[in-house]
Amino acid sequence: MKAAVVIPCHNVAALVPRAIASVRDQGIAGLEVIAVDDASEDGTLEALRAISSDAYVKLRVIALTKRSGACAARNAGLAATDAEWVQFLDADDALRPGKILRQLAIAQRDKADAVAGAYINRYEDGRIDEEVRPLGGDPWMALVRTRIGTTSANLFRRQAVLDAGGWDKGLRSSQDYELLFRMLKRDAVIAWDMEPGCEVLKRARGSISRTDEQANWLRYIELRRAMRDHLVAIGPGAHAAAIAAADQYLFMRHPRTFGA
Repeated sequence: MKAAVVIPCHNVAALVPRAIASVRDQGIAGLEVIAVDDASEDGTLEALRAISSDAYVKLRVIALTKRSGACAARNAGLAATDAEWVQFLDADDALRPGKILRQLAIAQRDKADAVAGAYINRYEDGRIDEEVRPLGGDPWMALVRTRIGTTSANLFRRQAVLDAGGWDKGLRSSQDYELLFRMLKRDAVIAWDMEPGCEVLKRARGSISRTDEQANWLRYIELRRAMRDHLVAIGPGAHAAAIAAADQYLFMRHPRTFGA
């Protein structure tokens, strides 16, 4: 089972070497790593080109000349590999040793199209949160409740992602859950990995404008409305619990978005 790692990069010169080092720690000889620089302005491209391939990492760098966003960068990396399995690794995250091998074994055992994994949130000051585990069981319920892993924690069958249409490059948030939604609509099989496989860096990005916060929240709610509508269409009885969970999200009132 051949695997590749795709790393979208934008202004992460100080962070991406750690991400690539964590790929080396997977212990898979000759693992293909495709780093896609998304028109960085901080020396990221130069930092990537300075990282040498070795026995454990075959690094290939793709340079996009126009800023296109993380989803477009992931799609570019996806198109550049023929590996059966793809680990999408955000450049500011890091894999834990053995993550890919363990999830490949889980995928083979469960004949899965994706493995949803656990992860740990890490902050710039060194603080680490408790692990965040996927819900397990019904993937629709996990999707609705935002408990089906996160980008760097998961592992994807390349063909299943392509069959679903790839990453939606027009989205600025909810990207991984929107992709998983399209995959589940095509009856993708999800397997579960309850052991934390990566550390997700929670970076301080300065103040978030009210407009950005509203847009992210509205995308989140709209996606769950689409999930609910789909579940109602394919069988409200079989998916009653997930529909009820979606209803809870849809009728939640977000005071900072919609007024106190």
